[in-house]
Amino acid sequence: MKSSLGKKIELTIIAALLGCASVVTAQPAASPLDIQGLDQFSFTGVRSRAMGGTSAANAIDASALFTNPAALSRISAFEVRAGGMVMSANREQTQQWVPMRPVPGLSVLFEGLTGSVKVPDSLGLPLGPWSTLQQPYDDIRPNWTRNSTRTQPLSFAAAMPLSIGGMEIAAGIGAAQMIDLDQYYQNNNAMTPYLGQQRPDPQLITNRNDTLHVKWYQYTRSREGSVYGITPGVSAVVLPGLRVGASVAFLTGSSDDEERRVERGHLNIAVSNAVASNFMLDTVYYRQAKTGTSSYSGQIVTLGLHFQQKHYSIGISVKPSMTLTRTWDRVVSSIDSTRKSFPFRIDSASARTYSQSGTDELKYPLSYTLGIVVMPTDRWTIAFDYDVRNLADAILTSSTGTTTHPWVSKKAALRIGAEYRADDMLALRGGYREDMQAFSPDGAAISDEPARGGIYSFGAGVTLGNILVDVAYEYSLLKYHDIYQSNVNYNMREQHQFMMDVAYRF
Repeated sequence: MKSSLGKKIELTIIAALLGCASVVTAQPAASPLDIQGLDQFSFTGVRSRAMGGTSAANAIDASALFTNPAALSRISAFEVRAGGMVMSANREQTQQWVPMRPVPGLSVLFEGLTGSVKVPDSLGLPLGPWSTLQQPYDDIRPNWTRNSTRTQPLSFAAAMPLSIGGMEIAAGIGAAQMIDLDQYYQNNNAMTPYLGQQRPDPQLITNRNDTLHVKWYQYTRSREGSVYGITPGVSAVVLPGLRVGASVAFLTGSSDDEERRVERGHLNIAVSNAVASNFMLDTVYYRQAKTGTSSYSGQIVTLGLHFQQKHYSIGISVKPSMTLTRTWDRVVSSIDSTRKSFPFRIDSASARTYSQSGTDELKYPLSYTLGIVVMPTDRWTIAFDYDVRNLADAILTSSTGTTTHPWVSKKAALRIGAEYRADDMLALRGGYREDMQAFSPDGAAISDEPARGGIYSFGAGVTLGNILVDVAYEYSLLKYHDIYQSNVNYNMREQHQFMMDVAYRF
């Protein structure tokens, strides 16, 4: 009786493991390229970035135009500044597969280990196609790394203090990177349907005497580009120590987009009485590439308030909801030279090329940043920011008219920074900020818990008469795990960023 019950439980677990694949159309982590990167808002101001990105109450120069325009009127002379950045990034994915007892060879196949195993035989005779060792038809392995380096302009800003009717006013204009669109993802063991998917919850196979067909392929997607904002702004002192301001960033930018799919084979898994007794790998020769560009437009309004006293400052920066429009076009090309048929094939039977285009609209919710700066002595400045974006409320309207909430993050991010003025010429800075992502890792225990990393920074400022030079270095590390019933994907992104801007005060 116990043995029978145990066997039923075992069969149910196996059926659930395979059955979940019959209800999932694709692996979410290998989702199509659409709005990836549009949550990566940039921090403007090298001094601010050296101090952990604190800016709401900490801005003191022309770059306040982009963060808290109310602080523009803190400048005492006409100022022009320009900055750039050099960045290197290392991305990698490591996969670990769990052997499935009914078909243990699957995990060995996905790990890329069967190619070095000698094909067994039976009594000196070759085994049949369902019984022999299944080997890949390529040399693709599950793990990958990718390194990249780029140099780009970061910001340009000019601001001037004025006095109109006895009121202190400052006006400025500038251009800066508002969104860093660079994004890359790769999965060498993508599948449709995906074995081991946990969300939605596993379900039993409808027909337990059937063959499960799985498309197995390598998938990559990448996006390179930036969205810049041309930004005029103004600030005024309305009461002693109290400033208000506003700015409008007119967004423009573009990106190069690419998706590639390389078919690795078609898996046939035999299912009998909820037990996968065997599997077979069929050859397939299929390639697909989607290459194109996206252009972006929109407006970001920033309203600011800044209150300053001798030993502390308080600032708030508010960005009302806004809509970013993405207009895209791409060329889809595919080559299919597969000669043997496969049940339920959806691929083209021949090579072809065609074009696609569309317009998507992404509506961002209202966001705000609260900041406080404490100056216990003339040499020390300590800054804190509390940044609220709630990207889970963002609404994507695709070119087909469907609306979705593409992101999950409802978390606020904390930023902290400090500055020590060694003398009138030199200032030393450091800080830390949370790197909150807009997505949740696949298989996360809390489905709306975003992946998060950390960014550590330090830098310095040098004043040489009317010339000011600010430098900053940021080290960013993001790690998260995609967890399935069949495997775990360990993802890592490590970045090094060096920034410098030079200012002249007349």
